[in-house]
Amino acid sequence: MANIQERRDKSGKLVSYSIRVHRGRGADGRQLKPYTATFEVSPTWTEKSARRKAEAFAATFEKECREGVTSDSRQRFSDYCEYVLELKERRGDKHTTIADYRNMTPRIYPEIGHIKLREIRPDHLNDLYSKLAQDGTNKRTGGKLSSSTILRYHRFISLVLAQAVKEGLIPFNPAARAEAPKRARKEPNYLQASDIPRIFEALDTEPLKWRVLVHMLLITGARRGEVLGLKWANVDFENSRVYICRSISYTPDKGVYESSPKTESSKRFISLPAETMQLLKQYKAWQAEEILRLGSYYQRNDFVFSQDSGAPMHPDSVTTWLDRFSKRHDLPHINPHAFRHTMTSLLIFNGMDSVSISKRLGHSQVSTTTNIYAHVMEEADKRNADILGEILLKKA
Repeated sequence: MANIQERRDKSGKLVSYSIRVHRGRGADGRQLKPYTATFEVSPTWTEKSARRKAEAFAATFEKECREGVTSDSRQRFSDYCEYVLELKERRGDKHTTIADYRNMTPRIYPEIGHIKLREIRPDHLNDLYSKLAQDGTNKRTGGKLSSSTILRYHRFISLVLAQAVKEGLIPFNPAARAEAPKRARKEPNYLQASDIPRIFEALDTEPLKWRVLVHMLLITGARRGEVLGLKWANVDFENSRVYICRSISYTPDKGVYESSPKTESSKRFISLPAETMQLLKQYKAWQAEEILRLGSYYQRNDFVFSQDSGAPMHPDSVTTWLDRFSKRHDLPHINPHAFRHTMTSLLIFNGMDSVSISKRLGHSQVSTTTNIYAHVMEEADKRNADILGEILLKKA
């Protein structure tokens, strides 16, 4: 039975009724927020007539709630968005993902946060996306946000509204009818094969830890957080492989912390060549001597790569070091992900199949690999055509 409560102004005059319909409890045992609606009272009605009309409205509203076709007439987007973020946090979504969503809300709430869920229209979202694309929106550069960044905003808003549809608060997702920004296709940034010997030559003059770390980025193709998350227990010297099962992340509120890899498929074994395993043995022996030298100052966390104290490294420290390294040795600009793309392109050009490459990268689907590296695969296929022509069609 719907709960009906009177609302009166300061003079005691009846102005509206608040309608609440109980929703029960969720799978986690927590009581769900009730469906709510407001029934406005016309000044010309008597209180008896107003009550009768409110009860009729409440009966219809409750029926729509039970049938899943109602919408919350009072809840605003900002309030519901906070509820969805809390829900996802309780369900165990990655903290970095939640933090990224929260970083978007200061730009979203001023534009649509005050709008009631049921009143959000596609044009409201289109206006928001247009404003995000204006100069001055990006506080760091003074320019506009990129199309890929605006698309992230669109996906986040769509996610929130999809939850509202799922809970029966709105009949459809307005984001599905908005003009979603088109993502500008960005080709993977990979190093040329001729750059690799120069990089290894330059690394010979650098500290052993950084030589091994950069070597691992290139050979494994792993993400920087995954390489920093490696512990010696995950290095299988007998079978020449490492097990990727954790990542090092950073958010301003938590600092540097251990987390799980990007997806469940990102947990994987990566086979390594004998030269890499030998380098890891050499590095482990050096690290053992350092631990003895540092004594109680060193935190024994078992990380392969760590700060001098043994604490996990900040992921950005790798990016900063590579930037300075490339400038020191007059090399092309290098970032950690460039090694991931480079390893992948080398495997593609040398005939490795997409399924094997996808597993090595930790992609959840092979299509993810083929979509990202479509241009590289197309170029490799052209080379294959030339090779076939040389073998089959050229006359001796």
